[in-house]
Amino acid sequence: MKKIIAIVGGVLLASMASADDDPQQAIPARLKVMFERPDKPLDIAPVVVQADWAIVGWRQDGRGGRALMKKSHHGWSIYLCSGDSLKDTAMLETIGLSAHEAAGLAAKLEDAEAGLDSSALALFSSFEGTVMMNEAANGAGHAGHEGHAQ
Repeated sequence: MKKIIAIVGGVLLASMASADDDPQQAIPARLKVMFERPDKPLDIAPVVVQADWAIVGWRQDGRGGRALMKKSHHGWSIYLCSGDSLKDTAMLETIGLSAHEAAGLAAKLEDAEAGLDSSALALFSSFEGTVMMNEAANGAGHAGHEGHAQ
């Protein structure tokens, strides 16, 4: 019986570690913990990753935008929120990504968004300006997506 419990425990730990390692699962899960409410579901798609950077599109309660995510030893956190500026390679380089990371991320985003409907793209574009995030804003329970069109 102890062997079975040990095996099941090991499998569970391995599956949790692999989910944490997979940005396609870890990033949406992190954002949903931070922003999703029972009456306001959060749609996270697409998620594109290049090295330790990711760009995600989000939609919630008739609003939307894009978030630039950064991976650290603490996992994925929001670096900034914006709209169409996150599609621009030069802008990504200005933020601090290498030329290779910026070009790769912008190309992956373009490919991922090519299959989306125009209403999703319009919501991503509706975020006005750029909102820099800090460690405090990346904690669980952050209430909203300030800075975008109301």
